[in-house]
Amino acid sequence: MSIEKAAARGVVWNLVTGLGARVVSLVGTLVLTRFIAPAEYGEVSAALICIQTANVLTFFAFGQYLIAFRSKPSVVSQAAVLHFGLGVLAMAVVYSLRGQLGEFVEAPQMGRYIGGLAIAHLLDRARSMPERLLVRELRFRDVAIINSIGEVTFTAVALSAASRYGGYAIVIAGLVRSTTTFLLFVRKVPRSEWLSFAGADWREARKMLAYGTPILFVALCERASSSWDNVLMLRMFGPSLMGCYALSYSLAETPVIYVAERMGDVLMPAFSKMDPKDRPGAVVRAAALMSLVVAPLGVGLGSIAPTLVHAFFDKRWAEMAGILTVLSCMTIFQPASWPAGAYLEAERKPRLVLIASVARAIALLSGVAVLGKLGGPVWACVGVGIGFTVYTVSIVGLAALVTPLPVGRYFISVMCPLLACAPMFLSVLALRQFLAPMHIPAGVQLALEIVLGGVVYVLGLFVFARPNVHELIGLVRDRRGPAPSA
Repeated sequence: MSIEKAAARGVVWNLVTGLGARVVSLVGTLVLTRFIAPAEYGEVSAALICIQTANVLTFFAFGQYLIAFRSKPSVVSQAAVLHFGLGVLAMAVVYSLRGQLGEFVEAPQMGRYIGGLAIAHLLDRARSMPERLLVRELRFRDVAIINSIGEVTFTAVALSAASRYGGYAIVIAGLVRSTTTFLLFVRKVPRSEWLSFAGADWREARKMLAYGTPILFVALCERASSSWDNVLMLRMFGPSLMGCYALSYSLAETPVIYVAERMGDVLMPAFSKMDPKDRPGAVVRAAALMSLVVAPLGVGLGSIAPTLVHAFFDKRWAEMAGILTVLSCMTIFQPASWPAGAYLEAERKPRLVLIASVARAIALLSGVAVLGKLGGPVWACVGVGIGFTVYTVSIVGLAALVTPLPVGRYFISVMCPLLACAPMFLSVLALRQFLAPMHIPAGVQLALEIVLGGVVYVLGLFVFARPNVHELIGLVRDRRGPAPSA
């Protein structure tokens, strides 16, 4: 099987299992909001941000190193020990400072959630190297199934515990998910391949740290872009509004995490195995297909957001409507950059990814802070879109400077599906205005908006994005095999 076909098969497995798990997760989230108030949800989110930030500060991309250099088992074992040891250190520091961190982010009750979340994080670290080895061997099916089992487990446990434990239900569910995925990943990979430590190899350790340090700063910038804005919202508008913002961001990221990110997980290992002369064309095709799939999900979610919030959330979460509309439309620019970023990593040029990531973090956090002060919570969400747009333009431009990536074709491939989303958004908006005086039940109106938006988008594709459609059809035909002869 060719590398492109293996990558395509990995994308399909990631999409199918990821979407199925996300549907279950979304239903669970809707039910959870009946038991957890926005302020409590905001406190749990603040605790999780502290854990994730500490993780990033000790993240040296050992997994990517193992993929890029096809490391032998002794190196994998050393990476596993280093990765877990640094995680223990980071979690110990966060736990000891939980009170001060709560005061800093103006969520004094946040510290009660830190301990459980820290243990769950360490379990995730322990399973990291086996997971990366599966990815290196393009065993995307196994990775997708295990991660989906984890998501479904999380939802089931959170729902069963929410009525009794409130915000602690999220912590309990996280512990069960992390334990489950750890055991499944460890079972899939022989211990001799990732845990046969034969002594310290300081030369190899220095190489891993040198490779991972630029990626650490990239990950820190990504964490700043995706989490520290929550802290700004918490400090500017309080825990209740921050809870609405955090949940809206989670919903808006659904196309990004469970569709685009599943596709993105395949890109770097696939590009690293390709012949260098074949990579630019594959990068453009990946960007075209990712935009074709992700753009209508993000813009579509934004178009139906007011009706969605009215249909599924109670009055405590009413402020989500405007926030979710803007964030859903803003986050579609994020995955447009991933093929170019994966390309630079496969070419072993992580410092260029760092430059673009720094630009994004500065633009996003500045935009959220300034627009939030001037226009309130909804305008603060526009700052998210500014940051993602800056990153996409930067990373594609930098890739074009040092590689033969055709930047014009890249942006055209990404923008065509976005143009097809414009009539979809406007048609749903017009339908909602038309139905407003009729007082139709929110569920019925939501279904009508989804159907109309889907039909208009498909029609728009054949006007604005016909090449993308042909690319997708060709991929599907290739997966089915050659057509039978007459």
